[in-house]
Amino acid sequence: MYKAVVSDLDGTLLNEEHKVSPFTKETIELILEKGIKFYIATGRGYVGAKEIMDEIGLKIPLITSNGARIVDENGVEIYVKNIEQKYVDKIFSIDYKSFDKGIILNGFSGNHWYVTEDARDYFYTQKPNRKQYPEQIDWKDFEKLAFTKIFFLGEHEKLLKIEKKVRKVTNGEVNIVFVNEKSLEIFSKDCDKAVATGFLLLRDGLTLKDAVSFGDGFNDYDLITQTGLGFAMKNSIYRLLEKLTDTEIIESNASDGMAKKVREIFNL
Repeated sequence: MYKAVVSDLDGTLLNEEHKVSPFTKETIELILEKGIKFYIATGRGYVGAKEIMDEIGLKIPLITSNGARIVDENGVEIYVKNIEQKYVDKIFSIDYKSFDKGIILNGFSGNHWYVTEDARDYFYTQKPNRKQYPEQIDWKDFEKLAFTKIFFLGEHEKLLKIEKKVRKVTNGEVNIVFVNEKSLEIFSKDCDKAVATGFLLLRDGLTLKDAVSFGDGFNDYDLITQTGLGFAMKNSIYRLLEKLTDTEIIESNASDGMAKKVREIFNL
């Protein structure tokens, strides 16, 4: 019997409206009643992840920034792996606007989400009902921050070119993943969702093999392949589906695929 469930948020636990459906919420309540641990592992920052935790009505530790940061159930940071400054400097040396003026550079530092330009219209268009927006700050302040995650938002074909440039200037010594086709994310090579989940499970006397995991982005690959049982969503980014040749693909987030599979596994 597996003893923990680890789920990504956007595209997995959340439906196409970025909400937790009543069916999914009830499923989480049922597994908790059975004594099964439940963890969230997301590319979001702490504030965005906590928004969902509060919506579900839980008090649990949150794995954020693709595994670069963990905040416990009391809101205390218990794990952090910032990107080494030498790599941050190299990434910031890239003239990313030369690839496409519509590309937006963001970063997570501590509990905060920052951007260097007025991108509110972009974020509103992507998600009209969003509650959280990045804080716009001057470049001179932005470049001095310590980051758990740096990410570029824009059209996929343009981001593919930036991906190549980032890989070149950092010699591939950082994690570079697409969580979806419009978000290219960079974080420390020393961390990922599997490493962070292992840290939390060990705290609770468990291992990765005791857990069932779900995800839809390439940042979920290590988690899905290293836990005892892992699943990819039907709506997963193509890169993840291409690499997960021996992994079961379940129904999409729009169809509560994650919750349905959890009920099947735990006989709920």
